[in-house]
Amino acid sequence: MRYLFTILMPLAIASLSIDSLAIQAQTNARAETKLSRNVQIDPDAARTESNIPVSNLTINTLEVIGMRQDLQELIGRIENSINTATASRTYQESALQKQAIANAKQFLENFNQMVQSGNSQAVRRQWQMVRQELLREYPTNTLSNLPEVRAIWVDRGTIVAAGSERKLAVIFDRMEAAGVNTVFLETINAGYPIYPSAIAPQQNPLVKGWDPLASAVKLAHERQMELHAWVWVFGVGNQRHNLLVNKPASYPGPVLERNPSWANLERNGRVFAPEGKTFLDPANPAVQNYLLSLYKEIITRYDVDGLQLDYIRYPRQEVGRDLGFGIAGRKEFEALTGIDPISISPNNPSLWWLWTSFKVQQIDNFVAKVSKELKQIKPRTIISAAVFPWKSLDRLNKIQQNWEAWASRGEVDLMVPMTYAPDTSAFLQQGVQPALAGISQAPALLLPGVLIKNLGNTELLDKLQALRDLPAGGYSLFAAEHLRPGFTDVLRYLQTSQGENIIPYREPFRAALSRYAALKEEWTLLVQSDRLWISKDDLIDWQKQVQVLDRALIELNLRPSRDRLNQAQTALENMSTNLGKWMNLENLERRYRVTTWSNRLDAIGAILRFGDRTAFSQGLPTAIKVVPDSAKTSPKSNVEVGTLVNQNK
Repeated sequence: MRYLFTILMPLAIASLSIDSLAIQAQTNARAETKLSRNVQIDPDAARTESNIPVSNLTINTLEVIGMRQDLQELIGRIENSINTATASRTYQESALQKQAIANAKQFLENFNQMVQSGNSQAVRRQWQMVRQELLREYPTNTLSNLPEVRAIWVDRGTIVAAGSERKLAVIFDRMEAAGVNTVFLETINAGYPIYPSAIAPQQNPLVKGWDPLASAVKLAHERQMELHAWVWVFGVGNQRHNLLVNKPASYPGPVLERNPSWANLERNGRVFAPEGKTFLDPANPAVQNYLLSLYKEIITRYDVDGLQLDYIRYPRQEVGRDLGFGIAGRKEFEALTGIDPISISPNNPSLWWLWTSFKVQQIDNFVAKVSKELKQIKPRTIISAAVFPWKSLDRLNKIQQNWEAWASRGEVDLMVPMTYAPDTSAFLQQGVQPALAGISQAPALLLPGVLIKNLGNTELLDKLQALRDLPAGGYSLFAAEHLRPGFTDVLRYLQTSQGENIIPYREPFRAALSRYAALKEEWTLLVQSDRLWISKDDLIDWQKQVQVLDRALIELNLRPSRDRLNQAQTALENMSTNLGKWMNLENLERRYRVTTWSNRLDAIGAILRFGDRTAFSQGLPTAIKVVPDSAKTSPKSNVEVGTLVNQNK
């Protein structure tokens, strides 16, 4: 037996299990970035909790921990949003907000005693009421213009419904009003491009008569947005889409109709996967050449700023439904090992893992090839991937998607996990936080996906604030179809004036400096208003490091070089390492706040790592010469952190 390839080891990631978030395609054959059929959305939960039946079962230890943590983190997010807005002199906390926060903190002080009283139903009901009061008083105009990636998926259904550039402009106006700076436009769906291609079998018949890609590039750039072509990679047919284009359910899609030998087959020879789609065989060289030709056509014919890979995986495999047995893949695996994979069973774990690892490598190799070849043609092309936020081992076994490796090798710039949990706690704990841990040291930015269908304004604000309290690079909203006008009421504060739209993946050093300036303003306000619990000695040491890091980031922004980048990263590491020591007293009272500061420093670190990999090789934008906020002499940005000390501490 000839083992001529490396067996991939799974990356241990604590993320969503396949049972808790099995992401399924939605109606109208939209792309893979959709809501799980297993997740029940209750968008108005925050406003109707008092009507939800409350269990009278005894509260167990895990529930106590979960209830306490949920409330503590909600308080923390609200306080952080108020602090950030107040620091930028754009907001004043209301008396009702102060009272709601005070009531919640008082409830937490009495929580254990209430649980011990034995009236579990009353405790749960009061917990709901306290939480509901907090959400009712959630500040709605506190989102500041922080340098972050604010992306949105523009789905094929929205494009088809627009029908013309004039009507598509209305969608782009709405996205501009919501502060969007990056658009993922669904350019290839179920094997059909939305533009007239010289390579693909045919343009999507639902958009014939105009070129939505050309229109979208124009509309985006007129509004200082980036336009990234979002493509289905190995998924090339969809039974739901067949209905829309008057094709029979058995139609495999235009690509496989022309090239049936390219199909990714089930063990019994079926073409359609259990999810109702057809897939290409990633191990087939002809498939890879076809796809690469399409992507090169897109980036050379159109002034797109990036390419997003969706369906960058094998079809989902279920118990008794094994897939991946394309003609080319079987032949290559047998040539490498002497074994026809059709004969391998999950009952033979070692050979089954060998076959699984082979499939993982096919996806990995293609991602690397796409990134390398497209950037050779157009170096500033941003490569992103829409990926599943499952546990690593589940993902490798069921869809062969190894996205942590793509990020760590610098092959993908933006990792966009489809984190579509309905409530903020599940969104964070089951999706976002494990995904961040998976690429914590990678030179890539993570943009968690936020499902906005039926989402209320408060729920959206809470999720976005939660992401700002973590080391994320931004977010991506799913999808433009659900971007209702009311969202602009809460997102309008994200709009930028000309020249101020800092996108971290384009100006990483300027973005890092601007993010740090915002953090420094918040610290300054807390010290000046005597609201920071810190000893005088720790304050002096902290103040020194604050200024060291500030100067290092200013120098890096104004005169970028590897040496200055190393100095900035060293200063940032010193700040991050010692922050817990300096804030040990503050941490006793406001743990969430201190954790958030650490996360925001980590976010700056992620941006610097991204800049380390990309800025010097791709060239730096002229906008980097703009004088940064923290270097201006206005009172807001020139206040020394720590000039005021509470002598009682």
